Amino acid sequence: MATVLLVERVEAARNATRLGEWKQALELLDVDGASDSTECLEVRAEASYGAGDFEGCVGSWEDLHSLLMNRGEHVEAGRVAALIAMYLMMDTGLMAPVRGWLRTAERHLEGTGDTPVWAIIAMVRAYERFMCGSMNDARVHATAAVELGERFGVMPAVVIGRTCLARLTIFDGDGDVELGLGLLDEVGALLMSGAADPLTTGMMYCEIICAAQGLLMPDLAAQWTDVMEHWRHGAAFGGINGRCRVHRAEVLRVSGTCDLAEVEAIAACEELRPWMRREFGWPLVELGNIRLRAGDLDGAEQAYSEASRLAWSPLSLAWLSCTSPAVKQTRLRRWLLTRSSIRSTSRPRSGLRSVRCA
Repeated sequence: MATVLLVERVEAARNATRLGEWKQALELLDVDGASDSTECLEVRAEASYGAGDFEGCVGSWEDLHSLLMNRGEHVEAGRVAALIAMYLMMDTGLMAPVRGWLRTAERHLEGTGDTPVWAIIAMVRAYERFMCGSMNDARVHATAAVELGERFGVMPAVVIGRTCLARLTIFDGDGDVELGLGLLDEVGALLMSGAADPLTTGMMYCEIICAAQGLLMPDLAAQWTDVMEHWRHGAAFGGINGRCRVHRAEVLRVSGTCDLAEVEAIAACEELRPWMRREFGWPLVELGNIRLRAGDLDGAEQAYSEASRLAWSPLSLAWLSCTSPAVKQTRLRRWLLTRSSIRSTSRPRSGLRSVRCA
């Protein structure tokens, strides 16, 4: 009887997560026997993430990993280890634990042959290498993610692998911006078609926008931000809504509407606080940039200082620190006088070829 009740609760909780009712799902899973049910632990991990309990999310995945290890289910344990690495990479920015869980996943799969889990490992490893600046290794793993994802029907691996390859095309060697942007356009179209799950979709929209901003193409970034904004209503969950707000704030800052930009940035910080750890420095730096542009030097310094404590080191913090108010005001006036809007037709950084208009 207890087993039947647990199965019913898990199914009801799974339906609640589909509707975005995260707290209801967690309440349904608060039942005897939940810690011994693999299905319950996985749904609880997903619901915890949606509800803003990042530690609870990772803790549930870790409990599931331990349960699978004890049962000798090594392939499933490898899958869960790879997912733990993915969640840690998304929101903590701590690459050492990410690498540790990836190695754990690989160890579980030793001697198992081809399995869809290798596609998940490859997609996470590709971005871990990309974020750490190891571009050649990133390309190898991203290529494997696409190939394995297509072979085994793991769409997140295909989409994430293709996104990584597109960004590598821009940054590798001399860099082919035109080709890289074209590849990102294809990924964007794939996301708009609904081919990927909401978490993958939101994260890769974020990557496309970041790529455009990194190339000093605000018009292109604004267009994809608009697409992400229209998509997120009723679809995004977890920290995705907050990420979209950061991008909206960035667009508003560039357009000069700093009051609205600050409102969005503050809202983004509030929305992202439950999920992000070291990566929380990102919205804080944007808040500082907005306040700096608006002339609020004390507010900018406060945001930058908080970001710096999270291992983000904005150059503007050094620029503002250890100076008198008069010097700060003089520097600000000079900065505003020399500041010009950088259009997307501008030449990219040295070493990159051919950039197009947005």
